Amino acid sequence: MKVITTSIMTSPAKLVGGLLITLSIASSCSDPSTLGLDLDPNNNQIGVFYTEIPLSASMVLLDSFETTNSFSMVVGGMTDDFFGKTEGIGFSRLAISPTATRPSQNAVLDSVKFNFLIESVIGDDLSSPKSLSVHLLNEPIMDTIYFNTDRLDFDPNPIAQGSFDFSARQDTAVSIAMESGFSDFIFEELKKGDNFRDIFTFRNFIPGIAFQGDTEENASTSIRIGNNTGIVVYFKNQGDTVSRGYAITTAQSRHFNYVNSDRSGTPTEIITEAGNAYEVGNRVGLKSNLGLTIKLDTSPIDAFLDTLTNVTFNEVILELGPLASESVTNRPPPSMFLNFTDDSNRLLERNGSRLIVQTENQPQFITGENGNIIPAVGNPGRLGFSSTSNLYRQGLTSYLNAIYRQGLQRNDMLLYPAPTTQDGADAFRKSFRGFTVDQNNIKLKIYYSKIRAF
Repeated sequence: MKVITTSIMTSPAKLVGGLLITLSIASSCSDPSTLGLDLDPNNNQIGVFYTEIPLSASMVLLDSFETTNSFSMVVGGMTDDFFGKTEGIGFSRLAISPTATRPSQNAVLDSVKFNFLIESVIGDDLSSPKSLSVHLLNEPIMDTIYFNTDRLDFDPNPIAQGSFDFSARQDTAVSIAMESGFSDFIFEELKKGDNFRDIFTFRNFIPGIAFQGDTEENASTSIRIGNNTGIVVYFKNQGDTVSRGYAITTAQSRHFNYVNSDRSGTPTEIITEAGNAYEVGNRVGLKSNLGLTIKLDTSPIDAFLDTLTNVTFNEVILELGPLASESVTNRPPPSMFLNFTDDSNRLLERNGSRLIVQTENQPQFITGENGNIIPAVGNPGRLGFSSTSNLYRQGLTSYLNAIYRQGLQRNDMLLYPAPTTQDGADAFRKSFRGFTVDQNNIKLKIYYSKIRAF
């Protein structure tokens, strides 16, 4: 472990000048008060130190990556030299309202549209239109748990397809006309009404749909499940002056995402078994919806703490970056959690709550019935991304003080994207967002002080 340490030992009269020298060398905080130093003139001597601790990293494929009912479906494909070829296909049931007004026998069909509510579109180049298509399933979606390795058979001929310009906005609503053959078919069935008596009869009639994108376009689209994604049949009954709409949507419908990941010929092709940590070289990365994440080896913290006595950590920052990519239309996850892990390479939990580094100035642990120190939950901190600096950063001052002073057990960490929506949906299952970073750019930046008397 190569540790870079800068220190100044000085009397209180020279403290301010010493701090300026230290901070100039450390290239960090410009205001001494941000370090939390005690400037009491009764102290005989104050030591101020800055240390950088590099952290090594490996990659882990998370086990049992469930994609059932994640509120979104990711479709399309991405190709790069690190993760290889990634393709997403979404599968969803459809829902109807049996009491909604259907077309009468003499009704006139206006049009049949398919609406998409788009949550996000990512790709290195969004200047050209991106394709979406909808297909009928050949088999039903069962009442079971689906993972990102599961898929269903569907008709390769789409019932709706179109291309859309997402260059100006990547969260929007778009609509396309359904294929004429399907439009006529669904309209005639609606007039008969037999297959629309109830939801169960309807799902025997149409088991569900599949969503696809074009993998050659090197972009992925996240489609929101709900009332705004689905089919609308517009028609006029006799006497109507304006069209009515009969909705067949994905609202409250079971859905899941299949992900095909072909990593052959890339550094990540060696990652084949879930739950193992793989050394993939100097560059490591995270990719949403694949279950591929980064494991940080924090053992150098122990070696560093063993060299210290009677210190206070004034500011501790975990920094990742700069990242390899800076594409405006292909940003990494906005923020991530630092989840505790061990040799099992799983996300550790207690009573159903994941164990995560807590935010600054919040309790990092609780005391158990037997006096044992237990990691706290409820106020998880976030490793936040700045597009300006192209860095992830998170303060770990409270966490390191808890390890050093209160005996909180140090754990290695798995990175996991934090929720970005109010519904708390798992952001790791809502897109193909990811990034790579050079291991030389993963480090702890530590400011600490040591006070001792003559």
